[in-house]
Amino acid sequence: MYASSGEMGFAESVLGGFSEENVLGKNAMITGYMRQGRVEYARQVFDKMSTRDSASWSVMVTGYTRNGMYTEALVVFQEMMGSKTPVNESTLVSALSACGHLGALDQGRWIHVYIDRMWDESISVNLGTSIVDMYARCGCIEFGYEFFKNMPEKDVVTWGVIISGFATHGLAEKCFQLLDEMVAYGTQPNEVIFVAILTACSHAGLVDSGWLYFDQMTTLYGIKPSVHHYGCMVDLLGRAGRLAEAEELVSTMAEEPNAIIWGSLLAGCRIHGDSRRGEFAFKNLIRLEPLSGERFKLVSHLLADVGQRERVPKLRKELSDRNLETTRGSSLIEVDGEVHEFVASDIDHRRYQEIYSLFQG
Repeated sequence: MYASSGEMGFAESVLGGFSEENVLGKNAMITGYMRQGRVEYARQVFDKMSTRDSASWSVMVTGYTRNGMYTEALVVFQEMMGSKTPVNESTLVSALSACGHLGALDQGRWIHVYIDRMWDESISVNLGTSIVDMYARCGCIEFGYEFFKNMPEKDVVTWGVIISGFATHGLAEKCFQLLDEMVAYGTQPNEVIFVAILTACSHAGLVDSGWLYFDQMTTLYGIKPSVHHYGCMVDLLGRAGRLAEAEELVSTMAEEPNAIIWGSLLAGCRIHGDSRRGEFAFKNLIRLEPLSGERFKLVSHLLADVGQRERVPKLRKELSDRNLETTRGSSLIEVDGEVHEFVASDIDHRRYQEIYSLFQG
């Protein structure tokens, strides 16, 4: 109780009087540490346990996943499978989520096969949705869709996952079709569904469809647009070069635009060379995110693109004076079941030559 509520100091003193075999208490400690983001402490408790049950492994896999440590989550999951410990649904859901975030398709497929062959219970909506999400995130949207179609029961989260998957892949018309099927199925769309729909419109450049669904969201389903919906619309209008409409939409927002809104407008201005609106968006961004080096980088590119190169050195000097860093691009590549992360110009990676040769044929 104390560990789960965050009172870790008291929980530690209580557990200090328990035996080493108090698995339940130590599981609670691990859970508490993971919820606080104190992952290393959770790992220490787990490593010192002489006896572990299914819950012990589960809280580690789930904790790593929730803290964004997806590689570590899969390592523990593999160790759990090797220990022959019975696997519960929560562990499978977390492991599938880790695979999806890493793009670890081979490991995700292995878990799916394991579920089909070894899982004694019927596949719940939650577990089925996790399978669909894993395939969508790993770029195999058709595999996810085939599984989705055969699910006997679907909830709004399931529909949201498959629509978001098709949206990410730029298949807007399929998203529109699925929305109609969802309503016919008897499931009312929520805010997340319309974020996916508007994202699909943005990726496909369908401005008129975007406005249509943005309007229907309120008039047909009574959903008040959030900052996320406005962000999708600004992104859509910005990509299409309709920057005046984007700026006007921002001015009509009931709540103050956040960095996502201004960032989308700035990105659109860079694409279409609108320095006036771009600088206006940049000023608002720096007010909200004064430590964002990426914003300085983007606006310097904009100014250079429109022929105002003389102003770029000043921006770069400010970037340097503020000691702001920009993030280098990165990619995740799975080779022989192992996920490797490469950042731009990372020629020192231990398997660089081997993986690079694969792309050279």
